[in-house]
Order: sequence, then structure tokens, then C-alpha cells
Amino acid sequence: MKTLRIFLLSSLLLLAALPCLALQFEQLVDMPTAGSLNRAQYAVNLRMQPVGGLLFGLSFGLFDRLNLGFSYGGDNVIGYGNVNWNPQPGFQVKYRIFDESYAMPAIALGFDNQGFGYWAGSRYFIKSRGFYAVASKNYKFLGTLAFHGGASYSIEERHGEDNEVDFYAGLEKSLNPELWMIAEYDGAFNDNVKDDQFGEGYGYLNVGLRWLFGSRLMLEADLKNILRNGQQDTDAGRIGRTVKLAYYDSF
Repeated sequence: MKTLRIFLLSSLLLLAALPCLALQFEQLVDMPTAGSLNRAQYAVNLRMQPVGGLLFGLSFGLFDRLNLGFSYGGDNVIGYGNVNWNPQPGFQVKYRIFDESYAMPAIALGFDNQGFGYWAGSRYFIKSRGFYAVASKNYKFLGTLAFHGGASYSIEERHGEDNEVDFYAGLEKSLNPELWMIAEYDGAFNDNVKDDQFGEGYGYLNVGLRWLFGSRLMLEADLKNILRNGQQDTDAGRIGRTVKLAYYDSF
């Protein structure tokens, strides 16, 4: 399975050498891109995830290259029983070091301590990115085709045996001005311990479909964990579904 993960990551990253155009979105399904909001732009986000989870987010462009964001949510917000709120709000910061050019990708550095899924005492079901670096490159091919690749170091369980640098890659493809297909593969090198509870070494393959309503509203439906990265009959071994809504505007 490690060979499969390396092959998938290498294939996506090699494609990123193609000539390209402008950046599009700030995030794939879960993974950050080098895209960013411009100065005085903001985005309000709502993510509906498995087990009745809701995650609210707000991000804004403090400067053209610097974005800040906050998020908060919980598990079982929709449904019966008690709500399991996240232990603390999430914080995001991203600084785009280089803009994209014909020969070079855009490059950004960032930090994001917001993971996905339920909080399991010392970590999220899907670990947060933590500190990361990401490169993004786009080119024109029957619309827009974008490639992204990054490395990250999560601060969750950073003193545990599963504390490694992680790598991920992804792509976006416009089908028409309103519809986009997205896909990402997270190697999950920092989630390999055979614990019958979380990732079991296959990595996370996620895909999604975005529908843009003009320039201000986005609806996205995602399928997550297609490789079933976990033991059967556990949450980690199931395919998940999420829905995201985002509203964009400026001050």
C-alpha cells in the first residue's frame, strides 16, 4: 500500500509541471491550495459531515497575500443525543510567498489546526494539517485544469509514534463555467499505526463536485475515504459524504 500511495502522489505532482493560468480555490476537499482571497474579500463556510457534524468557518483577506480564518463546530449537532463540540476553535493563516507565473507554480505557507470528523481525545478523526507548504499550478485545457501538491506537519499527537511529515496532492477540472470536479490524495503518512480505529496505511482518496452560482455562492458534494482506509465495520473503513456551502463577498 505504501507503493500505491507513492505512485499516486508522484503521478499527480509530475503533472504539475505543465504550463498554466490563474489560481482558483483556496481548498480542495480537505487539503489547502496556494489559492487565496484578495484584500478585503471574505468567505463564510458551512460544512455538513458524517455523524451529524457541522463546521462553520469564516476566512478573509487581510492583505492580497495574507489570509486569516476561524472555524468551529461539533459532532452530532444534527440528530439525537448530546452535541460533542470541538475542544477549541480552529485557526487558519496562509501567506502566499510567490504568485503563479508561466514557468513557476504559486507557493504558499500556512497553518491550520482544524481537523475533520469527531474529536477523539487527542486528535480529530482526520488530523488537521498543522504547518504546511503547498504549490499550485494551473493551465488551460478544455477550460481550466489545476494541480496542487503539499507537505504538512500536524501538531496533533506530535509526541506519539505516528508523528511524521505528511504529503498530499490533488487536482481540479472545470467542466463548464459552473461545474468543477475535484480530487485529492492524502498519503496520511502521519496516520499509519495499526490501531483498528483510525487510518491503516492506505491514505485518503477524496473526490467532489462543485457547483458555482455566479461569483458569490458555491455548493459542493464530496465522497471521502474511497480507499476505505481502516478496518471493516469501523468509521475509518467506510466511505463518507460531506456537503459544503460557501458565500463570497468583499468589504
